[in-house]
Amino acid sequence: MRFGFFTLCVLPLATTSGHAAQSPNPVLVMTSPDSADANYEDKCSNGGNQDLFNRDKFLKLMLADKKSKLSQLKVALLNEIKQSGDEPRGEGVHIGEWNQTFHDRSGCGTNTNSYSAFVVTVTGGNANHTVVKYLVTIDDDDNAGKRTLKIRDIRSINLRNDN
Repeated sequence: MRFGFFTLCVLPLATTSGHAAQSPNPVLVMTSPDSADANYEDKCSNGGNQDLFNRDKFLKLMLADKKSKLSQLKVALLNEIKQSGDEPRGEGVHIGEWNQTFHDRSGCGTNTNSYSAFVVTVTGGNANHTVVKYLVTIDDDDNAGKRTLKIRDIRSINLRNDN
């Protein structure tokens, strides 16, 4: 009976004392239409503070803000589709998968990273027309627990100009 009491009551108290559990997804605060910050408790995360959850949230918040460069790009491309007389397929403008295009770690608490994705227009019905129009790059940096996300560059790409 004593062992059962120890296992059910005392052991959980002993194993949960000490460090407080860090929130896995701290609050992301937009500091401008194209940048955001989040503060993490772990000042020496070895890259652990760069979570996908807040990066995705950052991108959604930028797309929802009419003043954001990414949102303005999407609107401009949709207008370009309308002016061409084509019909957008699906949403008409798609942002592809984000790939890490730069990484530098200095010690356990400083990481500088960039992620890039293609912005593609898709038009037409059965015979669709898909064109990569832009390369968007965001920075996702962690400096001793302060994570900063921001647009680095939006670069026009003209891989083919076939009509």
